[in-house]
Amino acid sequence: MRKIILNCRPLEKRAALVEDDKLVELFIESSEGESIVGNIYKGRVEKIVAGLQAAFINIGLERNGFLQIDQLANYKSLDPDEKRKVSISNLLHEGQEVVVQVTKDSFGEKGPRLKTLLELSGRFLVYMPNDPQIAVSKKNDEAERESWRRFGQAICDKNKNEGLIFRTACATKAKETIQMEIEFLKKRWSEITKEQPQRKTPSLLYKDADLLEFIVQDLIGDEPTEIIVDEGTTFRALKERISIYDDKATVINHYMKKEDIFSNFGIEQEIERSLNPFVELENGVSLMIEQTEAMTVIDVNSGKFTGKHHAKDTILKTNELAAAEIARQLRLRNIGGIIIIDFINMESQKDREFIKNKLNAALRRDRNYTKVYGFTQLGLLEMTRKKEQKSLLEKLTTTCPTCHNVGRVLSPEQVTHQMERALWAYKGMDHEAVWVEVPTPVLELFKANANVKLKQLEETLGYKILLTGSDRLIEKMEVRHLGTESEIISRISK
Repeated sequence: MRKIILNCRPLEKRAALVEDDKLVELFIESSEGESIVGNIYKGRVEKIVAGLQAAFINIGLERNGFLQIDQLANYKSLDPDEKRKVSISNLLHEGQEVVVQVTKDSFGEKGPRLKTLLELSGRFLVYMPNDPQIAVSKKNDEAERESWRRFGQAICDKNKNEGLIFRTACATKAKETIQMEIEFLKKRWSEITKEQPQRKTPSLLYKDADLLEFIVQDLIGDEPTEIIVDEGTTFRALKERISIYDDKATVINHYMKKEDIFSNFGIEQEIERSLNPFVELENGVSLMIEQTEAMTVIDVNSGKFTGKHHAKDTILKTNELAAAEIARQLRLRNIGGIIIIDFINMESQKDREFIKNKLNAALRRDRNYTKVYGFTQLGLLEMTRKKEQKSLLEKLTTTCPTCHNVGRVLSPEQVTHQMERALWAYKGMDHEAVWVEVPTPVLELFKANANVKLKQLEETLGYKILLTGSDRLIEKMEVRHLGTESEIISRISK
């Protein structure tokens, strides 16, 4: 049975997906650095670059979004001859208002990627209000796909140019259930279009699913799944949300132990290991994962591993172990883009094909689109994984001020969350206050928010929190003293 461990705190929600007793994916929702993929904005065309066949759209964020011609709804409706001749300047003009959806978060100096081919996702299907195609998941058999295609054609209004994508999860569901979800998504789109004229430009029209909705839509299905939640309100909300689907494969349990839920299930330790480029496997086999802006390089080392037979068998077994772990690490670390894997050299083409197939098999459970191209003449395996959001390393760390981009340390936001999790262990204590020493950037983060978040935390935990900053701390916090507020203030002043 799969497990989804859900850790809910006022400042941050985290969900860990566990398969075969191993952490395979981590999802984090916080007010800082939140993903905007799926959000729909009312924007304005700021600049058109005909040479790139693209436009830059102001959607009210720090950087303008990037919209390519092939992501325009009115471009897709053209016939092939017209597409070859048309320029983006014929389809858009500067100052024009457009409704766009984010397909990829900002990375580095690049703004978010956009499209006008809009999508609203449900648990069983995707509703497309301006893209008249009917598509069905390729994981369903052909007869079933044809049945869903006919159903989609019958239910869509051709005059509105609307379309549907039937997801794999719809396979075992009654058409009445699917019809209800279609009507729900159409109603949601109607509400968005109704509000659009009154909204200023630029502005957010629709915020995509939060973490709980994402769990319901994308993480649970027909596969038996246990969801374990450590917070009562969220537990009840999930029970109510899932009840409408008559879902017998999903069990929701309320975790009520005092120990932090992620620590209890070993998730916290696994997250710390996932920030390390070195990954140790069984029998001494190891991986070295180096992430750069352009690509990710993974090196496989045999270490102390020795097979029972000759060297060829040892190499093949080592690479087989590595292929399975690489697929897990790509999901866990949310690594995307170009990926180069340096397996231990195999001279036999048959062995190379065997390892390629093993990697493909291990990637089948990955929700992100992956493509394994094969081995180069240098014996390196090339593959890609769709990148929509920041990697786990980019989310949880920031550049180190000491080594100037060579290494990474936890960001001030993550140290804040680390502090919050540590302070929960003191809830219900007899002491009046606690003194916590934090890195100076963390202290500045609280001050920038007028200590509103700190006051909320104090109200939740039931004791006074006194913070002091320290330049000797970079990515850790320290609980210095427990006692009365006056006693701690006296200690701080000394």
